Amino acid sequence: METGIATQLITAGSTLTAVVLTLLTNAFLEHRRARDARRLETLRMTSERAKWLRDERQNSYASLSIAGEKVQQFFRYELLTLSEPGREAQRDETEAYWRELCTELRKAYNQVALLGADEARAAGLSIWRTARNGGNDFFRSLHIPPTDSIGKLDLSNEIKTVASELGAVGNSFLEACRKDLQGESDETID
Repeated sequence: METGIATQLITAGSTLTAVVLTLLTNAFLEHRRARDARRLETLRMTSERAKWLRDERQNSYASLSIAGEKVQQFFRYELLTLSEPGREAQRDETEAYWRELCTELRKAYNQVALLGADEARAAGLSIWRTARNGGNDFFRSLHIPPTDSIGKLDLSNEIKTVASELGAVGNSFLEACRKDLQGESDETID
């Protein structure tokens, strides 16, 4: 009988060992599946955030570009006519419109400042400052009566210069946006 009990004990021990090993293997595999699921979820969330940020950047870049273009067109067409004789009646209306454009440009720049890449933020700041300073300087100069027709000519040349500068910084901004959205880096490969 001792061999029968020993055989049963060995069989029970083997079965119990197999059950424990199966439980340990299942626990290990379940832990691994949970870890892999967490990693996949993290990757999915990171991917969604990157897509969201890219979309938001693209929208903010487009808004600033459009607002900058409106300001540039305003400088080229509206402000140049104000420096002509007989346009004094339009000044208040045009100045109010300038304040609206300036506010729209600032809001667009603020979005770029919040969401944009470093190079795009710096280029956007250049657009904002060039437009703001150029417009404000023009209206300030416009309220000072010129002593001769040369003063009006200088005012016209000043606004043409600002519009040209705005075009140049606008092009720099678009290049910075393109680099950001296409994922190019500033590093050079040797």
